Amino acid sequence: MFDLHERNVIRSYLDSGMTPDAVANYIGRLSDLEDSDILLIRSAAFDMLSETGSPPPLRRPALRLVPGGRR
Repeated sequence: MFDLHERNVIRSYLDSGMTPDAVANYIGRLSDLEDSDILLIRSAAFDMLSETGSPPPLRRPALRLVPGGRR
């Protein structure tokens, strides 16, 4: 679903204290995503919070805008 870079972006926002809802809404606004894409990000963020033993990202990645937003 998401590549490693995209997962690291989501993880970095979660590690900074943002909630899954806030992460999804923030990325959705920046990239002008549709509701279904925001839902996927929110779901991935919740999944990442429930993972145990996952190592933190090596560095804070830059946000990559996802093409295909609303027009």
